[in-house]
Amino acid sequence: MLKESKTVKERLQSKREQLIHQNEKLEQMKCTIQNTEEEVKQLEYLQNEMEHLEKANREAREIAYDKVRDAFACFSRIFDYLHRRLHQTFKYKLACEVIFSRYKFRSRSHSPGQEYLSFATVLTYFKRERGMVNA
Repeated sequence: MLKESKTVKERLQSKREQLIHQNEKLEQMKCTIQNTEEEVKQLEYLQNEMEHLEKANREAREIAYDKVRDAFACFSRIFDYLHRRLHQTFKYKLACEVIFSRYKFRSRSHSPGQEYLSFATVLTYFKRERGMVNA
């Protein structure tokens, strides 16, 4: 009887630990779901805005190489302003996607097919301006 009682206690303790672990996983999953829902809303908004711009037949603005640094300083200020004004947290990669899709940046290289900055370069410029990478 004593051995069976001890086995039951061990099993109960194991199940309690399992329940705690499952609850932790559930909380993590809820956070992940909430983040994904926010990203979906932001991407839907982005898609609607881009469709609106396409219907208006407006060309993307072009920024010369020597003005790129100033443009990203301006984008960074706007990004901060939107955070404060809208009380929303925007993902910087999404902001870079908007910047990349809306603006054309003339690069130093004038070889065919390499006239504009890539998304990775735009992301790097933005992160550098935000102080997220070492210059």
